[in-house]
This record gives sequence, C-alpha cells and structure tokens, in this order.
Amino acid sequence: MYDQRFATFISENLLNIINEYAKHIGIFNHTKSTKKESILTEKVVVTGGSGRAGEFIIADLASQGYEVYNADLFKPRVGSKAEAAKWWRTDITDLSDVMNVMRGASAVIHMAAIPAPNSDPEHRIFSINTISTWNILESAESHNIRKVVLASSINALGAGWGSKKVSPEYFPIDEKHPTRAEDAYSQSKWVGEQVADAFARRSNNIQIASMRFHGLWDKNTALEHKNSGDKLTTSGRNAMGFWSWSGRHDSARACRLAIEKTFVGHQVFFINSKDTTLEIPTMDALAVEYPNVPVLENVNEFNSPLSIKKAENLLGWVPVESWRHSTVKEPEHTENKPSPYKVQWNSD
Repeated sequence: MYDQRFATFISENLLNIINEYAKHIGIFNHTKSTKKESILTEKVVVTGGSGRAGEFIIADLASQGYEVYNADLFKPRVGSKAEAAKWWRTDITDLSDVMNVMRGASAVIHMAAIPAPNSDPEHRIFSINTISTWNILESAESHNIRKVVLASSINALGAGWGSKKVSPEYFPIDEKHPTRAEDAYSQSKWVGEQVADAFARRSNNIQIASMRFHGLWDKNTALEHKNSGDKLTTSGRNAMGFWSWSGRHDSARACRLAIEKTFVGHQVFFINSKDTTLEIPTMDALAVEYPNVPVLENVNEFNSPLSIKKAENLLGWVPVESWRHSTVKEPEHTENKPSPYKVQWNSD
C-alpha cells in the first residue's frame, strides 16, 4: 500500500519536481508555451539583442518558447520586441562579462559587433569584432555550450563594402569561394570564420554556424526600395554586393534553425533573399558587369547569384521575404515577458 501511494505521488508531482530542480540549478525554467513542445525551456543568449537584427531574433525565439537573454551594453528601446528577453548589460570585449551571461545557456547567437566599415577607425573595427567572436567561442567551450551562431557577412568574401568591385571565380557564388577581403571589416568577418574553424577542430562537441547576412532589411527598407529605390543600375555599389539583400525576419528564423538542427563542426551559410534588388534579369546583369566570369549554373529570372542551397539543405531554411511581392515582415509577435532575475554564479 505504501509503495502504491508513493508511486502515485511521484507520477502526479514529477513535473513539478523536475521544474523546481531546474529552477534551483539555474539552467532552465518551465514554460507553458503552446508553440514549443518541451517541458523545459532552453536558455538562449543573443548578443547585440538591442540592435536592428537582434530584435527580430529575440522575438522569433521568444515566440517559440525559448528563454532569451539579451547580452548588450544598451537596453532595447521602449516598445521593442527585444523587451521579451532579459537584458543583461554585457561588454562583449570583456571575457568575464561574456562568461557570466553565457553560464547555463544551451545556445548563443552572436550578433554584437561594429556593423559597418565606415563608422569607426579600422583598428577598432577589427579588434572589437574579432576579440568578441573569440570570447563567445571560448565561453561556449568552457561552459560546454554546443550550439553557436555567429553573425558573419557577405563581406567575408571581400564584397559589399570593399574599395573595389570583387571579380569572383564563378557564379553562382557558394560558401567554398575564396575570400577577397581587404578592408578591416571584411577581414574581421573572414577571420571570425577562421577562428570558428579552429574551435571546431579542437572540440568534438561544438556546432558553429557562421551566417553570411547581407543588408538586413526590414519592412520599411523594402517598401522604400519598392517605391523609390534604384532597381536599374547594375554597376557601382550595387554590383559590389551582387544586388543581394537579407530580410531580418527570414534571417532570424535562419538563426533559430541553426540551433535547432544538427550538423558537424563549423558551417558557413549564405543567408540572403532569393531575389535581387533589380528589375533586370540576373543573367543580363551578370553579362554586363561580369562578362568574363563563368556561370556554372543558370540563375533564373531575378534570383540572387549568391547560392543559398547549403542553408536549404542543412538547415531546411527557405527565405520567404521579397520586396518585389511585399512580403517583408515585422518582428514575430510574442507576449513573452523577460525571465525573473537569476543570480549568475562565479563558478560552475
């Protein structure tokens, strides 16, 4: 009789026991989310979550039931969907800060960086962007965090912001194409990918995705381009970026898929929209601007000459946003509130 009563008690209270223990060790919190079918919610750290792309990533994760921490020097603006995350003031160039916020996490999405080559001196851009990436990977390794997503860029190729137009070896360009990086921002993105390779070589437990974003448009940017943007000029800055762009909502979903899917080691992905910014067929634009570059596979209609097949195959990611069809989205809706403050202990 005693054994039967004890078994009944355990079966009726097992969920509460698990949740109380999880809260005690500070790794997970129970959630009643209807979107994520899991007893325990995973803690995901998003660095730079107060920024333009971070808001979309936090909103997407929170809508799926993740417990999200925003590691940023600055609070998100009032009304931002990034308020769904617990803000944790973090200097990403300070290893102890990064170690502290990442303790207890199951994944990290690293977006914090100097995001453009013309905003700071080159030595500062290179220093901050590279040391922050090293800090993230070192902390992930130290805390046995298996899933890491890094914000890389088309600039890792040397394209986009360089001082001159990059002449690629072939089209469509894939992740195997060698770099032509010259400026400090492009160098920092390319070096970040090399650092990720090194961490993946020395650890069998880490999975790293470097996401080569391009422009990160929101709904207003797409609408402005559709109404008054330059859609006919194939040369200059447009050609340097291969007339490509990324939607923030699509990019946020790609980041989440990169922590939900399983793959081996460090993988680089082009994350950009299927269509270009032009109203000129891509093959025609390539013939004008890159007449001597071999086209190994026909690029249909207005499709980007940057291949996203790898992201489609490994992540199951297919972009749906298009300025052409007015399908660029706002951040995902979420009613999640930040998790209560939890002490981050100084030792594991």
